[in-house]
Amino acid sequence: MHSHRKPNTQNSGKPIVPGAPVVLLVGGTDPSGGAGLAADLKSAAALGTHGCIAVTAITVQNSGGVTGWTPVDPAEIAAQMMATCDDGLPSAVKTGMLGSRDAVQAVARVLEDRLSGIPVVVDPVMVAGSGDGLAEESLEDSIRELLIPSAKLVTPNLDEAEALTGMEVRDRKQMEKAATAILDLGAQGVLLKGGHLHGRPWDILVTEGGRRWFPGERIIPGKVHGTGCTLASSCASLLAWGYSIEDSVVLALQYLRGAIASSFSRKLGILPGHFPFRGPEPPAKNGTSFYRTPRFCPSCGGTLAASIPHPSCSRCGLVFYRNPLPAVILVLRKGKNLLVARRALPPAVGEHCLPGGFIDLGESPEEAAARELLEETGLKAESIRLLGAERDATDYGSVVLYIYEVESWEGEPHPSDDVSELEWMNVEDIPPLAFRAHDRVVAQIRKGVM
Repeated sequence: MHSHRKPNTQNSGKPIVPGAPVVLLVGGTDPSGGAGLAADLKSAAALGTHGCIAVTAITVQNSGGVTGWTPVDPAEIAAQMMATCDDGLPSAVKTGMLGSRDAVQAVARVLEDRLSGIPVVVDPVMVAGSGDGLAEESLEDSIRELLIPSAKLVTPNLDEAEALTGMEVRDRKQMEKAATAILDLGAQGVLLKGGHLHGRPWDILVTEGGRRWFPGERIIPGKVHGTGCTLASSCASLLAWGYSIEDSVVLALQYLRGAIASSFSRKLGILPGHFPFRGPEPPAKNGTSFYRTPRFCPSCGGTLAASIPHPSCSRCGLVFYRNPLPAVILVLRKGKNLLVARRALPPAVGEHCLPGGFIDLGESPEEAAARELLEETGLKAESIRLLGAERDATDYGSVVLYIYEVESWEGEPHPSDDVSELEWMNVEDIPPLAFRAHDRVVAQIRKGVM
């Protein structure tokens, strides 16, 4: 190793600025940018962590496959890892392509000497997804003996699981048996990936607490280059944030599905889309995209989880309302009483309003009225009629609101979604409401106009 100067181990008197969790990524390069350390760095950044790297091999590959690679001296690999440790210990480590037994031994020594107790995700790369070899010798013994016992999570594919266990792994029953065998080697968790299964893909997570299956789907035809690296580094990034093994896997799989859905074709293969497109504006605008849920939180950049009824940020908790315009107001009468809701979420948390909400993509106003009634009150609409329309000023601009009377319904009201309480109130006793348009609707009902 060529050393030109001593490392700077001091802060030079500057105040320490806290930043994102650091993940140490140990693996090979990839000129295509879709796999290896390129995928690791992009995945780590997309999930809000800072990736530091230790290069184990220089590969010659593209989206179609690997044509060659040159190993990095194990001492240099260890020195790179130590340099990151000297700058502050990372919050998690991910190992990928190592290439040789000596490299495995060098990495294991640093993990033991400097990184004990820090979550390690071991992606036991021995063969690329294209089938090309990424090791100069058989590595399963050294990975099994030196890396897996200290791993927080191991992420083998079917071929790697066969190499590590000596079992045939080609169906779900065999996957469960192999994952359990790898767990018995000392790992805290094993995510065995079944993307190469015939038919529907399945992944299985086995931990000391049990097992969980994750059903998959063929999002696009053909193989996407770099999905294994993307998944493993995503798990490491989420562990760095403090998530449990199971939650890290759940969120990493969500991110991976988004990356695959955003993948794009090169001449020889397909590469994942790790980030949303940020290029020049397209020549033709697509208005329907306004209603579509983004993959990343507009507030903090975290992953938007596909939760029900509204997507929410896995990091900061922001609830993403997919479609701010237009909306519906619901009028339910019982004699001289109206059903009034108390808001559970901002804006106007704790204040009263009439039930209702925004119209979703592909819905008619009547369908939105029935859905919002069910989501907020638990009532099933039997008869709905349009009373009129209103408008209101919001952070989104001027909102058009369809006013629907629910003439008959099934069930008893109970609060849900963004409603904390429901109460039948005499129309004359209803206090000022959270939204001006709702106040105007109540005023018209008091006058007998509506």
